[in-house]
Parts: sequence; C-alpha cells; structure tokens
Amino acid sequence: MQPPPTPPYLVKNFILTIKAEWMLDKTTLELTRDSMDSLKAFQESDGQLSVVNILQDYVTNHGGDIYSVPLFTEEFCSTMLDEIENMKAQFSFAPNEGEDELRQIPEIVLHEKCPELFNSMLGVVFNVMNPIFMSIWQRYSNAAASIQIANYNIQDKKQGAWHHDQTADISVVVPLNTGNYTGGGTEFHNRTTVEPLPNGHALFFPSFTHMHRGLPVEEDGDRYLLVFWLYGGGNET
Repeated sequence: MQPPPTPPYLVKNFILTIKAEWMLDKTTLELTRDSMDSLKAFQESDGQLSVVNILQDYVTNHGGDIYSVPLFTEEFCSTMLDEIENMKAQFSFAPNEGEDELRQIPEIVLHEKCPELFNSMLGVVFNVMNPIFMSIWQRYSNAAASIQIANYNIQDKKQGAWHHDQTADISVVVPLNTGNYTGGGTEFHNRTTVEPLPNGHALFFPSFTHMHRGLPVEEDGDRYLLVFWLYGGGNET
C-alpha cells in the first residue's frame, strides 16, 4: 500500500503571492516605469535608436559585467524569512542530486514546493527586472529555469565551489538576511569579489560566462538567498 500523497504547501504569508508594490524598492520601481518610453522607442526603431539608461545612477556596476540594484524591501525580506521558517516545518532544504557534490547547495525549489510564490516572483522578473536588463544589456528574460531559496550554513554547506549557472542566461542573487551571519559574499573568477549586499539588493550577471562561488559562512547562522536562474530573450533588434 502506497503512502498518501503529500498535501500541497499552503503559503503562510499570503501577501507574498500578490504582485504588489509593497515588496519592491520604491525608487527602482519608479525608474523602471520611467524607462518604458525609451525602451519602447528602441524596440520600435529596430535598434536604430540608443537606449537611454535612466537607471544607471541607481544600479551599481561592480565591474566585469556584474551589477546590483535595490530590488526588494526590508519588509519583503523579513516576511520571506518568516515563510522560510514555516516551510522548514513541512519539508527540508535539499541539494539538487542532478549536480555534482561539490556544487550542491541545500535549496527549496519554488516551482516544485510553492508554485504560488514562484508565480509571484516570476511577475517581478517580467515587470521590474526586465526593464533593468533591457536598459543595461538590451536583453530580457522570457522564462525562469528555476527560482529557489538557497541556504549556506556551517553544518550543511558553508560555501560554494567554483561553477557556472549552466542552465540559465541571467543569474540574480538576492540576500534575505545579511547581518544574521558572519562571512558570505560572492567571488567571481578572475573578475571581482562582491561583499554581502544589503537585504533585498539584487546581484545580477550573465550566467554561463561568469564562473563564481559563494564565500564561506564563518560562524553559526544561516545565510538565506533568493536565487533566480533566468532564460534570456533575443536582442530586440
């Protein structure tokens, strides 16, 4: 006799499933809206016009085609942390068995465990991240390979190994609890090291050209990251 199927996960903080402005950095949201006229003109000109990047003063260029921008609010991050604790009461962080052991990181894959939250985050990609990608690269995301919550800690996985995000075109990493642990950050091979960013700030870069690794958590504590692996759309020209 087979065991009964696992019931679907019910989101505790239902507000996370609603695509709403409360979760987004106000300035970033306003700038993405203000960028629409320039992006529309670029598309309609078949690439004859240049994109006016009105986001450039708010986006940090870390060098080597690596950027960061305030994306989510502190309220969103704290609500996500509460949701993570609720998730952990029902299922565990688990590594992707399809990856080699050195590169496995304990994670919760949202489209598998929490489709409602996955769909909400995909809306952020399409409505907020895409204008940023278009302003910088003149490329956009048309789908997500995966959106997951990753967990580094001393007991299970304190740091990552060198790797490319080979299943994606654009990678986005958002810290949820900077300051609740010691260490962390992201090192890019032969490029630069980005120290832990403030909560809600999105670090983004081309996936398979930028070999990188998560730097070690040095003391007790959990480092939680919201990670997006995104497929890229074609050049709009």
